Amino acid sequence: MKVIGHQKEIELIKKYLSKNYDSLSLLYEGKDCIGKKLIAFLTARGFLCEKKQGLGCGECHDCKLVNNLISNVYNKENLTPHPNIKFIPYEGKEIKIDQIREAISFLTLKSDKGKVLIIEKAENMNTESANALLKTLEEPPLNTLIILTTSNQNQLLPTIVSRLKKIRFRKLSEEEVRDILRLKISDEKKVENLSKISGGSLCLPFSIINKENVYNLAHSYYELIKTKKHQEGLFSITPIVDKFDSDDTNLFFDIILRFFEQDLQSGKVDNNFAESFISEFKKAKGAVLRGVKKKLVLEGMYYNLK
Repeated sequence: MKVIGHQKEIELIKKYLSKNYDSLSLLYEGKDCIGKKLIAFLTARGFLCEKKQGLGCGECHDCKLVNNLISNVYNKENLTPHPNIKFIPYEGKEIKIDQIREAISFLTLKSDKGKVLIIEKAENMNTESANALLKTLEEPPLNTLIILTTSNQNQLLPTIVSRLKKIRFRKLSEEEVRDILRLKISDEKKVENLSKISGGSLCLPFSIINKENVYNLAHSYYELIKTKKHQEGLFSITPIVDKFDSDDTNLFFDIILRFFEQDLQSGKVDNNFAESFISEFKKAKGAVLRGVKKKLVLEGMYYNLK
């Protein structure tokens, strides 16, 4: 899988790998959906590579098995993964002690090639899990690589952070987002629209790819509340949004917020509108969470801002 961006971070990782530490523990911090997980897999490939070539030669048996794991994770394939990599994915819930104990046991199994543990969004470890991992980080088994990814290192135990070599991943540039989206989308106008509201991350663009209707409605609604014109458009938008499920509703609000953030950063909205928008947006999201009909919430937000 092609890596776009993060060349400085990758060069630093290669330097760490080239030092042949007895064990190596890394923390990858940065926004969600910018490629930290993929680079963690490639770091594992470089660590296990038979030729010890950068992030892996890509051709040896070990590299091919890591490539299989990458295909399994990103393309939902069922290829034979590398047996010496333990990956704990983020599944929307806390990482429990049993998962960490199993991972620690895995690391202690002897292997001439080395062992790798990757924990995605490690800030979701509960207290027991974090303390269990801390003991291993204090005295890691020989020939092991441990990688934690996080969007905020401040949500991790300071004692864990202090035992990791930290690599801060910058957000993606708009051009890098465009290049990544072009690998998935042939419609250049869609690529351009999605890259503009990305905020340096692929979370929102990837959520929108197959939700064009949600994007269009959110864009139209935001233009309505910003320009205070075409009131009739309000009554064609709100009945449709009223039927959205919770995922589409959250996406709808996320898109609106991103449009606002863009305008705020570029100075396209004045302070009065900005203050009113922030207040009304918070009230609207809170009302939806309490079960108020979305149609009424959105119409109320429009009139209050008008």
